Amino acid sequence: MSSIDLSIIIPCYMEAARIGDTLERLATFLATRQYGEVEVLLVIADSPDGTGHIACQKVSLFKHIRIIDAGPKVGKGYQVRLGMFEAQGACRVFLDADLATPLIHLDDVVSLAAEGVKVGIAVRSLSSVHSELLRKFTTTIGNILIQVILLPGLKDTQCGFKFFEAKAAEEIFGRMTIVGWGFDMEVLALARRLGYGIATFKAPDWTDPKASHEGLVGDAAIGVALQVLRDLFKVRWNILRGRYGRKSYMHHAIY
Repeated sequence: MSSIDLSIIIPCYMEAARIGDTLERLATFLATRQYGEVEVLLVIADSPDGTGHIACQKVSLFKHIRIIDAGPKVGKGYQVRLGMFEAQGACRVFLDADLATPLIHLDDVVSLAAEGVKVGIAVRSLSSVHSELLRKFTTTIGNILIQVILLPGLKDTQCGFKFFEAKAAEEIFGRMTIVGWGFDMEVLALARRLGYGIATFKAPDWTDPKASHEGLVGDAAIGVALQVLRDLFKVRWNILRGRYGRKSYMHHAIY
């Protein structure tokens, strides 16, 4: 049985400007909590800005921390999946490096996990947050389509703050096929197909740190919206074809 109670997975790409502060804030926060044994996994895709180097300078802040080389940038979903399989925790949560969902919601994760919840997701209040108009519009329309076509009842599938019990993580991510923007809705669809209920907890304090200067705007936002739409229909088609019947992910060694 694993001695790690909680694994915190942070996918990173070109995060040199914020990863140091993020890790310091995480360490300070964890020092105020009693979550048991906690490990931090930074899954870093090739980042020439020095993300990995800065992260290495912060390892002394944590009792258990691993920096995982994800190789060339493929997609956030690939990094999260890699982290889920490398994690040793009884509960495994992934969150964004920009801490868009405040760390206080780790309390929700630990509380729900203690109640036996296997899969849980944060739900944002998108109508009340400051975000680039086109991004907000595409996110809202996207969520409506996802509910209609794939995941009725889930008002927000794309928030980057989700947790999975260890066995559920292996069952779900072992069947995952999408490694890009649409991976969130695929893993949630898989969770339902495998009989896992999906608990939700509110994150009204979610913010978009990238909205003012790094956010997706214009053609980039439209491109992401189209990719998510494509992935949505791909997942639906995979379900109709019965493709998710068995695990397809092969665990590869970390290098």
